[in-house]
Amino acid sequence: MSAAPVHLLVVDDNDDDAVLIARQLTRAGIDVTHVRADSHESMAAALAARSPDVVICDYNMPGFRAEEALEQVRTHDPDIPFLMVSGQVGEEAAAAMMRAGVRDFLLKDRLARLAPAVQRELQEAAARRHRRQLEQQLRQAERLDSLGQLAGGIAHDFNNILAVISGYADVLAEELENSPCQPDVQAIVQAAARGSGLTRQLLIFSRLEPSRPETLDLNTIATDMQRLLGRTLGEDIELTTELAADLPPITMDRSKLEQVLMNAVMNARAAMPSGGRLTIATSASPADGFVSLAITDTGCGMTPEVAARAFEPFFTTKGRGQGTGLGLATAYGVVTDVGGTITLDSEPDRGTTVLVRLPAGGTAPAQPAPVAPADAAAGAGRRILVVEDEEGVRDIVCRILTKAGYEVFAAADPQEALHRCLEGGLQVDALLSDVIMPGMSGTQLAASMRKARPELPVLFMSGYTSGPAPGGQELPPDAPLLHKPFSNHQLLQAMQQLLEVQP
Repeated sequence: MSAAPVHLLVVDDNDDDAVLIARQLTRAGIDVTHVRADSHESMAAALAARSPDVVICDYNMPGFRAEEALEQVRTHDPDIPFLMVSGQVGEEAAAAMMRAGVRDFLLKDRLARLAPAVQRELQEAAARRHRRQLEQQLRQAERLDSLGQLAGGIAHDFNNILAVISGYADVLAEELENSPCQPDVQAIVQAAARGSGLTRQLLIFSRLEPSRPETLDLNTIATDMQRLLGRTLGEDIELTTELAADLPPITMDRSKLEQVLMNAVMNARAAMPSGGRLTIATSASPADGFVSLAITDTGCGMTPEVAARAFEPFFTTKGRGQGTGLGLATAYGVVTDVGGTITLDSEPDRGTTVLVRLPAGGTAPAQPAPVAPADAAAGAGRRILVVEDEEGVRDIVCRILTKAGYEVFAAADPQEALHRCLEGGLQVDALLSDVIMPGMSGTQLAASMRKARPELPVLFMSGYTSGPAPGGQELPPDAPLLHKPFSNHQLLQAMQQLLEVQP
């Protein structure tokens, strides 16, 4: 496929000179098209009609100064090379134009240097554009990283707040079981659950969810996401699902799968600015052992050229500031990491289908066994040390454990906990600690306490889920993590499992 001709804008009051310049370049083997302008108005029209690759400007023109032409080009696109070709010009004037942005100066009766100068400037302009694009991509990546850090901090604080709300709401729900206020309490519980879901989506968007592979039912994921998306896509989008029966399970990180689905759906939403139909469908291929997820929209579609680049990092067809170009690239990485494939089928004005194929594997997800409300004997007097810097979380956790029959000791920070245990002689059956705390992390606290008692059972809780814990330590493999916000039953079940106490 041959390269497109170089489009030349010649700013000259003499048409013969413009033809001569174009002919000189053609003779040198440069395929050119050209237009001529000799006034502010005609140049503005030429720039608006088609952006030139090179501008070659005369200096001496009646009624139109070369400085004005240069300013118009700089305003339109500062990367366009601007060369001066003139019969005569003073040294001071030429030097001033070079300082203003003229890339080279040639005399009309000495055009042998014209073709090499144009070729050089085209190469340098391409290099400048490429460098600017890389710089923009770096800034986008830095902004994304900053957003991720901000999202992680917000999620941590918001999950602490939700943990307090959900904890007290659960307590009220038990105490007001037959009260007329019971529906109001349940509304609080449901609102807290929705808040937790929004926080999770914030982390998914910011790619802060650590990898936690689990066995999943693709139909369940599609159904759960349909409920979430139904509130966010808008009333002008008709969202439907077509779910295959008896779908084999898959094994991967739920948040990453949700991220893939969310990215595809948001792209579909952008392709349907005036509304349309979005379908999420699942199917199985027993012959090759894959499960498929298809997201189909009735939007504007893509040209073959755009579709071929859709999975490239930072490639986007959205306007400035409306997209990073990382959505499908991230989805491609997530899917291929688990041995799957992701492809596009799209035509202009015919919509787009994103097809995700994932290897089937794992056993069918087990339905969680219902947890019976804990009675006063559930804790059997076991001694628990709760370390949490958030007062509201610490208080509700202590209240839940105490009500379940545990003997609870509370510490507001790791230093207080160490002082009470190592110097004060406090003996406990288990440590329940937050992960992120000022001065010392929960993992460091657990490591210090286990130096004196290696077998100490440890349960961590955290509203921050961005991967490795601070302080250079991973969570111990025998210390489970309870994600905030959690229900009272989840807390008691985790503690019972840790201590091997039968409910």
